[in-house]
Amino acid sequence: MNTKICSLTLLAGLVLAAAPATALAEAPDALDFRWSDSYSDVYFARPHNTYHKTAEFPNLDYALWDGFYALELDIHEYKQVNGVKQFPVKHGPLDSDTGNNCRWGQGGYLRDCLNDIRNWSDYNPGHLPITVQIDLKAISPYAWGDAQYDELHAQVAQVLGTKLYRPDELRAWTGYDSMRQGVYTYGWPSLAALQGKIIVLIMGGPTGDKNDYQENYVRRYNYNSNFFVCPNADSPADFDWWGNANDFDEYQTNKWVICGNVGSPAGWDSIASRADANRQLLNLWSSDYEYDEFWRMYLAVGWGASMISRGNADTFYDKLPLVGLRGSVPVQFQMVNDASNKCVDVWNGSYSNGTDIIQWSCNGDPNQAWIYTSAGQLRSVGNTAYCYDIEGGDGDLGDRHHIWKCDGGESEKWRLEWDGSWHGMKNRCMDVPNSSAADGVQLWHYDCNSTSAQTFRLQWW
Repeated sequence: MNTKICSLTLLAGLVLAAAPATALAEAPDALDFRWSDSYSDVYFARPHNTYHKTAEFPNLDYALWDGFYALELDIHEYKQVNGVKQFPVKHGPLDSDTGNNCRWGQGGYLRDCLNDIRNWSDYNPGHLPITVQIDLKAISPYAWGDAQYDELHAQVAQVLGTKLYRPDELRAWTGYDSMRQGVYTYGWPSLAALQGKIIVLIMGGPTGDKNDYQENYVRRYNYNSNFFVCPNADSPADFDWWGNANDFDEYQTNKWVICGNVGSPAGWDSIASRADANRQLLNLWSSDYEYDEFWRMYLAVGWGASMISRGNADTFYDKLPLVGLRGSVPVQFQMVNDASNKCVDVWNGSYSNGTDIIQWSCNGDPNQAWIYTSAGQLRSVGNTAYCYDIEGGDGDLGDRHHIWKCDGGESEKWRLEWDGSWHGMKNRCMDVPNSSAADGVQLWHYDCNSTSAQTFRLQWW
């Protein structure tokens, strides 16, 4: 730990001088994928409710043309339409059965959506693997019984044919009878090996029974399954290869689960990290398009989500591409100010409420390292009970920065922007007063101005 003694003599009325330098720092870029990368080592942005007819996606295949390789289709239980069993593709029970952007045959049912994907694949045979997430919606609490799953099982195979990549193919590739253990050991095949393939994931189902109904499908079809199941997960332990996925503890069904559906609960970062460590897929979603914000998408990539729900195709100046390497941006790092080339530091490594946050020559000590959490906190590696915080907790102009026991308050939440600046309460920024280069200067809260005093390089720690 540092034992530095510094003089903190900033006057309360000190005025920030405009820095002449243009900001040089930027937030780190996620790494682009390589064809040799394992499918399980890659993340995919996924348009929320991809089947919705919008200006961006008037037709379903527009999402594929835009560079999305994970798609979401919501379906309800089948009904008889002119003597044929058809799954409506829609969100709510009162929505039109076919008022979506699927155009094959102009029908708008699941077969039409799958045919749109199949036809695009035929036209682009060397494409990245396409992941189709089919979310099972329900009106009846008993909607997804055996007959419904049997029909879905059949339709997926009928339309996608040889393009469909099945669970038993992955199991056989790993050489383990337990696909869960095999994926942990070897991951998935490379993107090159899965070129031109379509992977179907099933998630959702009746309220309260989602995972049990998926387990029943696995129990019945086992080695002959046509799609992977992606049950709801709410704990890191759900992804441990030696443990059981939530509700998958009977009939040896657990060995087939290598995916979890996570709705952004508190602490999702630890869940994503465990999924990544066990090479399992994790679908991270929210109902309010929160991953359209740079800082949230950055966290999703950094903590290891593999499919990330989005409402648009923004790549933030190509810093976070729609397909990239999972976990390839740091979420534990040093923050190096661009004006001073000094590190953001907990003064003297002293952990108590109110200890100043200063800049100091970078030395690699844990009081100069920070963990960026899913809640937007910056926790000190030296003592993770303490967060980067604003004095007084109100975010006024000129408020000094210090550490405080993490309590979930707004004064300890920070939004990383693509240019390397940190935005906090009242949309003011983390700042080094007067663009000082001196050791010991305490950081403060100041109006965002894009100067180098407010931009920081993030270095892996």
